[in-house]
Amino acid sequence: MKTDLTKSITPWPLKVKLKRKVWEIARAVLFRPTPKRMGAGWRNTILRMFGAEIGEGVVIMASAKILIPWNLKCGNGVVIGADVDVYNFAMIEIGAMSMVSQRTFLCTGSHDHTDPHLPLTYAPITIGREAWVAAECFVAPGRRIGDGCVVASRSVVVKDLPDWMICAGHPCKPLKERVMGEVGRSQVEDEFGL
Repeated sequence: MKTDLTKSITPWPLKVKLKRKVWEIARAVLFRPTPKRMGAGWRNTILRMFGAEIGEGVVIMASAKILIPWNLKCGNGVVIGADVDVYNFAMIEIGAMSMVSQRTFLCTGSHDHTDPHLPLTYAPITIGREAWVAAECFVAPGRRIGDGCVVASRSVVVKDLPDWMICAGHPCKPLKERVMGEVGRSQVEDEFGL
């Protein structure tokens, strides 16, 4: 047997362990039980108290799971949906006016499979401005999603994605250019002749 998981321990400093434990308690008591949208400002305040950089008008749903708040940076108008898993051993940066939809997994951590002890490895994730990561996507460590990029539901992002493209698949790849419509008109308005 070559693998020995009994020695797969990440040596976090005591200060980091204590900060994470205090955050877990604060998340359970002060963050999670807040009202869906009305509590957004309060949740942003709590995250800022723990070192997150949160822009104006950010909405992070109460059921979002943020591992390490001080490794989260959100530009103005960012939305993080219900049950999004922000697994951020490394920095996750989300640009202004971007949205991460429900049950998406932003994963900065992995393990070195070439080492018999499988030590933790991690790399940052960057999501550009005006991007949309749709429901139930997986974004791997070290990936960059470009400005204006749309990642279709249930896609698996294992390579960087370009600006202003619609991308999908497993693995996720660019399909076509994202073209923005007229401001103020919606598909519903067009469909029903409103």
